[in-house]
Amino acid sequence: MFNKIMKTLSKVILAFSLLLFQLDSSAESIFQGGILTIDESIPETVNLEFSNASDLEPKAGEFKILSSILMSNRNGERWATVTIKNLSTFQRLLDKEHIIAIFADGKRKNPIQAEHKFSGNEETTMIINFGESKFPILRLSVRN
Repeated sequence: MFNKIMKTLSKVILAFSLLLFQLDSSAESIFQGGILTIDESIPETVNLEFSNASDLEPKAGEFKILSSILMSNRNGERWATVTIKNLSTFQRLLDKEHIIAIFADGKRKNPIQAEHKFSGNEETTMIINFGESKFPILRLSVRN
């Protein structure tokens, strides 16, 4: 009787161990897809003349993008690390409508969330999420 219980228990433990191993492998592959990598940058000298079918333009403000690093993952998430300067000597509020991303298919999109209260002439670096897209971001844009 004892041997029969031990054999059954061994089978249950083996099945449970295999299940845990499989779950761990699946979680690792999901996590791997979530890791951001830096996308190749497109020089500012490259002229992009996509039609603006959505009529989406950045809201006018007194901001300038000093630098940006575009990132993505295997899941199609699009992110950017952006250094922005307030060109005004007064306090200004940047919101998501001040920034647009131009994607490789010509579409334009505001970030999911972006907000910062700038002091006069302040520069800050922000990490901004532009959601998911099959196409990479080519450029970010603000309007003065």
